[in-house]
Amino acid sequence: MIVTLCLAPCLAFGFTPDQLGQTDLETVRDAAEYGSAPLPEIIGNVIRIVLGLMALIAIVIIIVAGFQWMTSGGSEDKIKAAKKLMGSALVGLIIIIFAYAIANFIITKLAEVTA
Repeated sequence: MIVTLCLAPCLAFGFTPDQLGQTDLETVRDAAEYGSAPLPEIIGNVIRIVLGLMALIAIVIIIVAGFQWMTSGGSEDKIKAAKKLMGSALVGLIIIIFAYAIANFIITKLAEVTA
């Protein structure tokens, strides 16, 4: 199982079995099509993608909570559950926004120092 998880990126990039033993960072970089992008930029892009997906999930949860609230039919228990879910999703979204701001600041400063 662990071997499969470790080899999954190599298989996704389309490496042949003879290349798996001799892959280096340049081969992986070329396969990922990052070209000559500096490492802080690559890390920043990955962080932005992950945080963007998390924000999308939080927004979907807010929409689901709103749907639950609208279809509760006046049931206090369902309304409380929907409010709790919506509040939790909003707190998560705020945390994601702050995480993005902090990560963006750190990656920017790291890029300035290494450039």
